[in-house]
Amino acid sequence: MDQTGLVLEGGGMRGAFTAGVLDCFMDNDMHFPYVVGASAGACNGSSYIAKQRGRNYKVIVGYGSHPEYISLKRAITKRELFGMDFIFDKLPNQLVPFHYERFFESTNQSQKFVVGTTDVNTGEPVYYDQFNSGEVLLKLIRASSSLPLIAPMIEHGGQQLLDGGIADPIPINPSIEAGNQKHVVVLTRNEGYVKQKMKFTWLFQKKYKDYPNLLKAMERRHERYNETMKRLEELREEGKVFIIRPEEPLAVSRIERNQTKLHALYEQGYKQAQAQVSDLQSFLREEEYELAGV
Repeated sequence: MDQTGLVLEGGGMRGAFTAGVLDCFMDNDMHFPYVVGASAGACNGSSYIAKQRGRNYKVIVGYGSHPEYISLKRAITKRELFGMDFIFDKLPNQLVPFHYERFFESTNQSQKFVVGTTDVNTGEPVYYDQFNSGEVLLKLIRASSSLPLIAPMIEHGGQQLLDGGIADPIPINPSIEAGNQKHVVVLTRNEGYVKQKMKFTWLFQKKYKDYPNLLKAMERRHERYNETMKRLEELREEGKVFIIRPEEPLAVSRIERNQTKLHALYEQGYKQAQAQVSDLQSFLREEEYELAGV
């Protein structure tokens, strides 16, 4: 698996699909040396790096319906739909403990983990792969998951950050720039999905009038997403990308709270990955032959 990157799309609660895929990878002893994710992809990826099989399921499916996780009332009163303190403090530090020691053991020895965020002043993606503490790690994943309008900006290193999916929804570029020759991409949208232009533009313009570059990035997000999808298909035809994604349009929304639906989506992700394991292993073996000059 040398020089292979694992790229994880976000998608809020649609991340239950990715959780199933990653558990399948762990059950098949597949641990990629390079993992990059944005938003929910970063959340899922961190538990994968920490080798905590089942943790993402507990967080998304087990607690997805918890009133502190998602609350429309809080979204109205506090402009915070997701309970960010609950998700990035109480869950990892109390309810579903995150294995910090094993995470740092992995990143210090054999794996690199990259979190994608968006700089609100430039509108450009900013990627982080250095975490000197668990607190910094959670802070940056939180920044990557902070959706416009419904979550506050996160300040780190003199920069103000928001959802990584704004500037780079499917972060294939950092994997390429890291020198990876092949890329395994886990998507949370079905084949043929085309992202539409942002709605309620006036609301974003009012909220972020002091951040013109951020507004431009949000207005162009659908174009960047669709362009990236086209590029992924080209790379797949070249034998450089392997894609795992839902076969059908999802019945689960970004803010889904129905536990039955979330469980079903997790199962769908697991089964989809399991069905493709043989092909994925062949894809990875081809890379080994190429590196060996065979």
